Amino acid sequence: MAHILLVEDNQNNADYIIRIVEGMGHTVDHFLRGLEGARAARQDPYDMILMDFNLPDIDGKLLILTLKKQLGTGCPPIVAVTARTGSIDRQLAKRFGADAFVGKPFEPAELSSVIEALLAAKVNDRKGK
Repeated sequence: MAHILLVEDNQNNADYIIRIVEGMGHTVDHFLRGLEGARAARQDPYDMILMDFNLPDIDGKLLILTLKKQLGTGCPPIVAVTARTGSIDRQLAKRFGADAFVGKPFEPAELSSVIEALLAAKVNDRKGK
């Protein structure tokens, strides 16, 4: 079971994502605002972060970059989950440090697959160290 941070300002989207993630057996802490989510990420050891791009108080891409820098090697995998699905947005997500990209709308299996793959890679990295 993983502990996952969700930063998503749309409550309907958040509820959908939470149902998927909790259905996988994981726990979720949800924040509507980016700065609150960033504070939580610095205080608690999350296994993964799911980050929207369009947040009311800070650009999600900038927040990904900031967390990657602040948390360094202790930063969990970050998945950009956004309605901005163009190829430029995918490139920006990668450039700003996102480990994966899921475009909205998405099927539950797509998000589940990304989460499982990143959590498995994290476990394998720990075993290799």
